[in-house]
Amino acid sequence: MRVPLVLPARCCLPAASGDWLRAKRSVRLRGGASARRLSLFAALTLLLAVAGCGGKTEVKGPTRLTKTEARHVQEGRRIEADPVAYLRDLCARCEALPQYRVTFHRQERLGTLVRQLGRMEQIRAAYRKSPLSIKFEWDSPDADYYESVYVEGRDDSKLIVRERRGVFPFPAQVRVIDPALPVKVGRSRNPITDFGLGRIARRILTVLDAPDLAGRIKITYGGMVDLEPLHRPAHHLHIEQPAMPNYPHTKRDFYIDAETLLPAGTDLYLPDGDLDARYRYADIDTAVQLSDADFRLSKGHPKTKG
Repeated sequence: MRVPLVLPARCCLPAASGDWLRAKRSVRLRGGASARRLSLFAALTLLLAVAGCGGKTEVKGPTRLTKTEARHVQEGRRIEADPVAYLRDLCARCEALPQYRVTFHRQERLGTLVRQLGRMEQIRAAYRKSPLSIKFEWDSPDADYYESVYVEGRDDSKLIVRERRGVFPFPAQVRVIDPALPVKVGRSRNPITDFGLGRIARRILTVLDAPDLAGRIKITYGGMVDLEPLHRPAHHLHIEQPAMPNYPHTKRDFYIDAETLLPAGTDLYLPDGDLDARYRYADIDTAVQLSDADFRLSKGHPKTKG
């Protein structure tokens, strides 16, 4: 979960603006022409910084499978016959799961001044239904964090994050924050409390059941795909809806793992066709037995309250 109250490190706006302001002050007494030239240079620098922050990230979608096993074809027919009923059953099965581990892939369009599609993250996640407990672990050295953990009712129901990189000028540290803060500052689309297989299925049903969208949603079965980056066969459901103020996405693709019959991922598209978010769920292990010890930071966990 991303938490610093700063723009992403790859965005160069703060450094660029600070450098040219200091330079401008140092030459202000040299004459108006120099100052005007420096102001023009500063504007160009700022423009390039904004352009760099808004650069496009290459997006590759899943590949349609032309050869599928007979059992997958049969399951596909069940989905196609009544996709909404199938989603309701799927959601009920997911919400009944008491605990699991999963490899969570996340790619989101984020930002405050400029929203851009980030890189795909890979997160080792643990989920427990009651009390709601979620832990994220980032193994990539490029990630901003080592781990984060949330347990409902413990530590005042705060999100605890161990940073890999600090927030300038402070060193990396353990932070205790409101779970909603990353969303408020444009560092995440959803709070960690919205994570889970049941949540992703429930969000789709919420759209399908919305009274103001009744009769205006088109849902079709798209066959079998090789779902990237997992490279596993998955059933594909395509959902379209009109652009409306309370619904930012006009298209979404939902994927169901052909082997586990659990959610494998979803893609959310903006009205202009740009990808807004992409999520993938792999290596789902529902046979685990998770304890309170599994929902603590591996290092530097603050004294527990509650």
